[in-house]
Amino acid sequence: MLVQLTVNDAELPAFMNIIEHLRSDMIESISILDPDEPSFVVSSKAMVRERVQEAEARGNYLGHDTFWNEI
Repeated sequence: MLVQLTVNDAELPAFMNIIEHLRSDMIESISILDPDEPSFVVSSKAMVRERVQEAEARGNYLGHDTFWNEI
């Protein structure tokens, strides 16, 4: 299960202290993201592969020369 929290920057050290004291089998992974930076998170390589295949199936790609000539 994925849970997303937004933690006050000033409280992050205290929050991380709590996380570090949980049982080791309770948390699979932790990602700390900067809200001002764009981010993209996926759960697995299989999910990435699936999303790429879906995007490629929808794609209407131009050849290299056509792309540059039409700019």
